[in-house]
Amino acid sequence: MARRLTRRSFLTLSATSAGVVVGSRWMKPAIAQLTPESISAVQTGDVTATSAIIWARNEGNSRLVVELSASPDFRQKTQIIGGSQLTASTDYTGSVDVGGLRPDTTYYYRVRSRRPTPQGVGSFRTAAAPDADSSVRFVWAADLAGQGWGRNPELKITAFDGEVIQGGYVIFEVMRKLKPDFALFSGDMIYADNAIPPTKAIPEAVGGGTWINSPAKDFVAITLDEFRANWKYNLGDDKFRRFLAETPVYVQWDDHEVTNNWYPGEVLTAPYNGLSATVLAQRARQAFFEYNPIRGDEIFRKFQRGKHCELFVLDERSYRGPNPQNTEPFLQMLGQEQFEWLKRSLKASSATWKVIATDDPLSIVTGGEGDWDAWSQNDPRVLGREAQLRDLLAFIKNEGIKNVVYVTADVHYAAAIFYDPSKAVFQNFDPFWEFVIGPIHAGAFGPGQLDPSFGPEYKFVRAPGTQNLPLNLPPPYFQFFGAMEIDARTAQLTARIHNIDGAVVYEKVLNPED
Repeated sequence: MARRLTRRSFLTLSATSAGVVVGSRWMKPAIAQLTPESISAVQTGDVTATSAIIWARNEGNSRLVVELSASPDFRQKTQIIGGSQLTASTDYTGSVDVGGLRPDTTYYYRVRSRRPTPQGVGSFRTAAAPDADSSVRFVWAADLAGQGWGRNPELKITAFDGEVIQGGYVIFEVMRKLKPDFALFSGDMIYADNAIPPTKAIPEAVGGGTWINSPAKDFVAITLDEFRANWKYNLGDDKFRRFLAETPVYVQWDDHEVTNNWYPGEVLTAPYNGLSATVLAQRARQAFFEYNPIRGDEIFRKFQRGKHCELFVLDERSYRGPNPQNTEPFLQMLGQEQFEWLKRSLKASSATWKVIATDDPLSIVTGGEGDWDAWSQNDPRVLGREAQLRDLLAFIKNEGIKNVVYVTADVHYAAAIFYDPSKAVFQNFDPFWEFVIGPIHAGAFGPGQLDPSFGPEYKFVRAPGTQNLPLNLPPPYFQFFGAMEIDARTAQLTARIHNIDGAVVYEKVLNPED
């Protein structure tokens, strides 16, 4: 029977299962017992060749202590590192920034707080040195628990290797099987603006029936504690926690970490009743940084993974201009500081491939009249935020920067888009690819129209609309994640789009240009 949590009771959300994360693929599972009133988790993020953020949550006022070792049994030299205080002021979350690590090395960690026994066990592998010919394999994901499709204990799939996986966020167990070096979370990893009811009707077009949410939540986040509760809702899933314990993450946000299609300065209507989106975003941002392993205080960051890959993570929410003005001659998307940082960083990059993580797609039209939410607005002319994209594309070409690809999500369907300057209105750029995924566990939509300004063409698209099915389909229908692999010897990049069961539905192989 589904449990229904009210706004008050959900703020002390418990995990529905007693287990926490396992260690790694080299370790036997290590289970930390949880009390009914608490939720514990560990994860690593912003990993470089020599450093990592180790994050944990454990209720109870205490200091975070991490044991770190290069051996899974912790018999080799073990480093003990003290981290931040876990107190109510950060909702009992904290992290430690570990430095002095060896490149391309697997580390194992145990998290302790006030109790002598470990509360969480995990592992991560540091990035290869920037001059190392190293392979890279990563996944990217977005759109988790949207449109009221939450943690359903009855959801069942058969993974690509034949294993039957049931209950909750099954896609994380599928992604874990690929053993990625890291994961990129491309935004909308909570839906703070969506309630999750106890039950929902499954559309008859895909068999009908009743979807069960256990637990449910009956509120839209307005307070800081309510934003925190959305992150705890997802961490209550054992498959998600297990994935995080084994897979370092790089995290960006999009709109639903705050509210749908928001922009700074927007005055929000019901249920926010005139609250400024800027004020709401400040609360959401605090919870976002509390619940994710991020170094520093900016969402835009870059990470090099060996000789052949550098990842550029953008923030396309904090500095954007108003959505209704996206038909004017020029409108900011990145803000000038982030835009100049991106250009400098791309020019300085020594990596073969430059992977730009854009949380909003470049040419897929989102929003609508008066609320154009992404870069484009369905007009052939280069307008609004497209002017900044035009300047970026021209800069990349004029500076001779090669092998730039874009990964994105947001639109809740899968696509591969090729940009051809010979078919574009603005033509001073080199051809490039954009790969689109999602949702991993939310309603499926699409496909959307393409704004013609930069000559985009769908080379692959899969969405409910391509199969004459209704929109807002739940898992396991039209749920997708992405994967990229770069070969150490040839530097060849292979981009794949996977179904929820891990089957490859699209693959594109790209050879590097000199």
